[in-house]
Amino acid sequence: MHLAQKRYEALSITSRIEGASPHELVVILYEELLRSLDVARSALVLGKADAFRSGRERSMSILIALEASLDIEQGGDLAALLGGIYRSMRRELASFGAGGSPEKLEALRSGIAELLEAWTKIGVRQAA
Repeated sequence: MHLAQKRYEALSITSRIEGASPHELVVILYEELLRSLDVARSALVLGKADAFRSGRERSMSILIALEASLDIEQGGDLAALLGGIYRSMRRELASFGAGGSPEKLEALRSGIAELLEAWTKIGVRQAA
């Protein structure tokens, strides 16, 4: 059942990506980042080092993708600020070991949730 669920989730994400606008792609990346941080946090609490590292590495990859998607010319100061936030989060994750505190991961997750909420509001305003 677990494998079937993973395949369904991958198909669902693929379908969303294919029809997504650039703004929606960022929403998808934020959502996937939240999921990977949840995996890392759960693995940390359960003492599953391999799953923790996998979630952390996926989170770092998504942060790299988010930073790479920034358009500094059009986004100006906001894009530069977001780039700094993404780099800071990557450094925090890189320094975070399997013996770390789940609260630190929760703080990172909270920051991403705030960014997702703000990004979603921007999309609503653009659609109006």
